[in-house]
Amino acid sequence: MVRPTGIEPVTYGSVDRHSIQLSYGRTTLIVLHFLLHASARRVRKAGQATRVDSGIIWSEMTADVDVCVIGAGAAGAMAALSASKAAHESGRKGMSVVLLERNQVLGKKLGITGKGRANLTHDSSRNELVEAFGQDGRFLYPAFSAFSPDDLVGVLQQAGLDVKRERGGRVFPVTDRAADVVQAFGFLLAKAGVRMCYSSRVTGVLPGEDGFQVVVENGDLLRADAVVLATGGKSYPGTGSTGDGYRMLADLGHHISPLLPGLVPLYCDDWWLAGLEGVSLEGVALEARTGGHTIGRVAGEIMITPRGVGGPAALSLSLAVVPLIAQRREVTLALDLRPGRSVEEVGREVAACRTGQGVRRYLDAFLPRRFAGVLLDHWRIDGSSAMPLRAKTLGMAAALVKNTEWTCSGSEPLASAIVTVGGVSLKDIDPRSMQSRIVPGLFVAGEVLDLQARTGGFNLQAAFSTGFLAGKSAGEYVAKWGKRDKL
Repeated sequence: MVRPTGIEPVTYGSVDRHSIQLSYGRTTLIVLHFLLHASARRVRKAGQATRVDSGIIWSEMTADVDVCVIGAGAAGAMAALSASKAAHESGRKGMSVVLLERNQVLGKKLGITGKGRANLTHDSSRNELVEAFGQDGRFLYPAFSAFSPDDLVGVLQQAGLDVKRERGGRVFPVTDRAADVVQAFGFLLAKAGVRMCYSSRVTGVLPGEDGFQVVVENGDLLRADAVVLATGGKSYPGTGSTGDGYRMLADLGHHISPLLPGLVPLYCDDWWLAGLEGVSLEGVALEARTGGHTIGRVAGEIMITPRGVGGPAALSLSLAVVPLIAQRREVTLALDLRPGRSVEEVGREVAACRTGQGVRRYLDAFLPRRFAGVLLDHWRIDGSSAMPLRAKTLGMAAALVKNTEWTCSGSEPLASAIVTVGGVSLKDIDPRSMQSRIVPGLFVAGEVLDLQARTGGFNLQAAFSTGFLAGKSAGEYVAKWGKRDKL
C-alpha cells in the first residue's frame, strides 16, 4: 500500500501547483505528469484537439461508454472514482467511466468551500451524521454506511493529503487549502483512468432500450449504459451550479420541490443593530419563533451583518426560517446571551450588579465591549453611573439577556446561499443504491437531492457518501446488465 507523506509545492514548466507527494517522493506524480503530456503530444500529432493541465487530459468525448457521470463536483468526482473501482472489482475488463463537467476545471465550487479551507466532513458517528439532516436524515443511512468520514480521510490520504480536526468536530485538510482537495481528486481520477471531458455542459439525458443518450450543449452525443447525475444545486451559479440537474430530472418524470436558499444570513430590521457590523458573539443561542411556537434553536456563534445576523448559528437556523418567510409567515429571532444559565440564575446575577457600572462590568465579562455598550444604550442604562438602579430596570435587563428579540424580514438570495433547500424528491430515489425509482440505470447524488443539514461539514460528507454509493451502484449495474461490446 502507498503511504502518504504530505504535500509540497512543485513546478512543472509553466504549471505551478501544490502537487501530491507519495512515499516514493515526487517521482510518482512527476512520471504520471510527463506520461500524460507525452500521450497528449501523440494525440496532437494524430490531429486530435487535446488540452493538458496539471496532470489531467481534456479529450474529445468517447462515443460509447459504460458509466457517464455528469458534474465534477464533490459528489461527481467521488462517483467517478467509485464507479471505476466497482468496475475493477467486478472483473469486467475495459469498463469505461467518463466524467462530464461544464466548467474548464474540476471541482470549482469545492475549491471555494469553507471560505477556501474546505470543511470536508464532521467527526461524528453515523447516527450523529443522520440526525444533522433532521427527519429526512434516515434516507442517508445506506450512504453513510457505505462511505463514512473515515473512508473519506482514507481516500484523501491515498493522494498524500492528511486532515485535521478542529473545534466542534469540523474536519479540514492540514494545509487549510480547498484547492489541495481538488488537486487530490484530480490526481486520483487520473490514476483511476477516468476520462475527463471539460467545457461539456449536458442539456439532456434520454433513456432508451439501449441505455442512455447524453446530449451535450455543443452538439456531441454520448451513449452510456448507466448515468450518474451529480450536477449540484442552484446556489453560487458562478461555479456552474445553475440548476440544470433539476430540469433534466423533471423532464424524466421526477418530482422537484421548490428551491430556496439554505445556510444564509438572515435579515433583521431592528434599528439598534446598525453600526454593529462585524461584531461576533460566541457561546450564544439563537431561536426562531412563529405564531407563538419555537421552530428552531441553534447554539454557537453569530455575527452581526450589515442587514441582520450571520455566523454558523444563524446560517444553520436559516434552514427552518427561510421556508416560513417564503410562505410570508412572521418570524421572530430571539437571542439568548447566556444559554448555559437559567432565567433565575441570570436574574440573581444581574440583581447583584445594583448599578449601571455593575451591569456594564457584568456584560463586559462575556460580550464584546462594542456590543455591550450598544445593548446598554438600547436598554437606556447608563453604564458609567454609580447610582442604584430600580429593581424593575434590573429585572428588565436580566430578561433581555435571556431573550433579546429581532424581527426577521428575509434572507440572502439563493445565488449566495451555501446550499440549496429543496430538490429531487427522496421518494423518487432508492436510498440503498441512489438509483432512480422512475428511470432504471439513472443514479442521483449530491446537492440535487432534497437534503440539507446545518453547518459543520455534514452537507459535503453527504455529497461524498451519496456520490460513492451512486458510482458503486452504477458500476455494479453495468457489470450485471451491460451487454454491448464497446466501440
